[in-house]
Amino acid sequence: MKHNSLKLKKSLTVCMMSLGLLGALSPVLATGLNEQIVNAESRDYNFNPDEVGPVAIPMYVDVDGQEQEVETIDYVWIPKVGGMQTINAPLVDKHVANPSTITVLRTNTGLRVLQVPTYTPSDPKLAPQTATVKENKELLTVRNKNGSFCPLVAFSTTTGEIYNLTNRALANNTEWYTDKIKTYDGARYYRVATNEWVKDTYFRVASSLYGKYLRL
Repeated sequence: MKHNSLKLKKSLTVCMMSLGLLGALSPVLATGLNEQIVNAESRDYNFNPDEVGPVAIPMYVDVDGQEQEVETIDYVWIPKVGGMQTINAPLVDKHVANPSTITVLRTNTGLRVLQVPTYTPSDPKLAPQTATVKENKELLTVRNKNGSFCPLVAFSTTTGEIYNLTNRALANNTEWYTDKIKTYDGARYYRVATNEWVKDTYFRVASSLYGKYLRL
């Protein structure tokens, strides 16, 4: 199940989708939703969580000395003011987050990320050992905004290392069933066949999962 995504630019409002517990979708317009930098290591997101529901939080982070927009892969839902939730830090391809988890606080005006992570290049030799796989059953519509097809990758059954598949690909705007997510070296891959995986960049940004991100 996917929920809402707070898609923020600095001092911009957004339109989000609210996902009910049974999977029913309904649009929610969040007006006056702002991101504020509180200090060097935290950020406030000013909105009413009760009107929005579970959300993924975007943020600007330091990656190799450059500012980059990322988004949490976990969804936050804190029912009471003063409550906190610890989630995984956003992923950055071929990078490691420091810290690897972040804590979110429910405030009187919204949510506060208590520490924004920074990112350093990962060691590719460690990627097979740190990879994780979890069950995830859903339908994906894939699209490569920079090409006519979406490339696939596979993982070695002996070393666990990733490699590109050169004789197979997914056509743009086609729907695929996936049953597993593999997190590998700062990126997520969704399984569409026995050992064929598509990177989340080929559907996460393009289709926004359950709804378009509208910048107001």
